[in-house]
Amino acid sequence: MAHTILLLVVLLLSSTTTISTSKRTQPKFSAIFYFGDSVLDTGNNNYIPTLAVGNHAPYGRNFPGRKPTGRFSNGRLVPDLLNEKLQLKEFSPPFLEKDLSNNDIMTGVNFASAGSGFEDQTSRLSNTLPMSKQVNLFKEYLLRLRNIVGEKEASRIIENSLIFISSGTNDFTRYYRSLKRKKMDIGEYQDSVLRIAQASVKELFSLGGRQFCLAGLPPFGCTPIQITLSGDPDRACVDEQNRDAQAYNSKLEKLLPALQGSLHGSKIVYLDAYQAFKEILDNPTKYGFIEITRGCCGTGLREVGLLCNALSPICRNESSFVFYDAVHPTERVYRITTDYILKNAIPQFS
Repeated sequence: MAHTILLLVVLLLSSTTTISTSKRTQPKFSAIFYFGDSVLDTGNNNYIPTLAVGNHAPYGRNFPGRKPTGRFSNGRLVPDLLNEKLQLKEFSPPFLEKDLSNNDIMTGVNFASAGSGFEDQTSRLSNTLPMSKQVNLFKEYLLRLRNIVGEKEASRIIENSLIFISSGTNDFTRYYRSLKRKKMDIGEYQDSVLRIAQASVKELFSLGGRQFCLAGLPPFGCTPIQITLSGDPDRACVDEQNRDAQAYNSKLEKLLPALQGSLHGSKIVYLDAYQAFKEILDNPTKYGFIEITRGCCGTGLREVGLLCNALSPICRNESSFVFYDAVHPTERVYRITTDYILKNAIPQFS
C-alpha cells in the first residue's frame, strides 16, 4: 500500500514537472501590439469619425457584460484571446481609448482599424486608419510609454514585445471593384501591397520592434458577402479571389526570410491564416459548425457594420455559425484560430 502511494506521488510530481516545463518553453512577451483591420480591431473605430463601427447590438452579444465594444463579432477577438493565453491580460485595449491604465500601456495596446488596409487609399472612403496612420499612432504610444517607465525600460519592453500584423483583405476586395484593376494586373497589385507591408515592418523595426508575426490573407472569397456579390446561386466560394489570396501569401512567405536577414536581430514569423481558416471551412462538422456560407446576423448574405443592427434577426445558436455577420467570424472561430497561432506561430519565437 505504501509502495502504491509512493508511486502515485512520484507520478504526480513528474507530471507537474512536465506541465511547468511546457509552460517554460512558451515564449514570454513583455507586451503585444496589434496592427491591421477589423479582425483585430477591438474598438479604435469608436473614437474616429467613421461609419465602419461595430459598437452597437447585436455585436458583443456574448462579450462579458453582453455589451457591444466595437469588436465585429459576437464576443472576443484573437487579440483578446491571445493576450489571455499568453498571460498578459484579459483583453487587448484599443490605443484610442481615453482612460488606458499605465499597465495597459506597459503590456501592449491595439492599433487596428476596421475597414483599413496597407494602402492609404483603402481607408479613404471609410475614413479609417491605414497602416501608415497606425504606425504613427505607435510613435505617439512610445512617447507615453517613455513618460511612464523611462527610455531604457521602454526600449526593453518594445524589444521583447510581439508585433502582430494582419491586414490586406480590404485592399484586395477594394481592388476587385476599382478602376485600378484595369490599370494594374493582380500580380502587380500584390507586389505593390507587399512593398507597403515590408516598409511598415522596417519602420516598426526602426522604432525598436524586433519580433513580428505577419498573417497572410484568409480565403476571403469564402466570406458570405463576397459569395453574394459573385451572384453564384450555389453559394460556392469565389475561387478566383482565393487563388489570388494564395498567390499573395506565397509571395509574402518567401519575402519574410529575406526581410528578416536585412533587419539584424529581428525574428519575423509567417502565419498561414489561409490554412487555419480553410481547415474550418473544409471540415465544419469536425469543429461543430453547421452554417458556413451565411452569417448569423439578418439574412447573413450582406449585413455587416451598420446593416447588422438591433433590428436584425439573429440566429439562435451563433456557435454553430462560422460567420457572425457577412464578413466576420464568430468568437468560436477566433478561439480555434488562436489555438492554431499558439501551436504553429508562437513557438517559433522560443
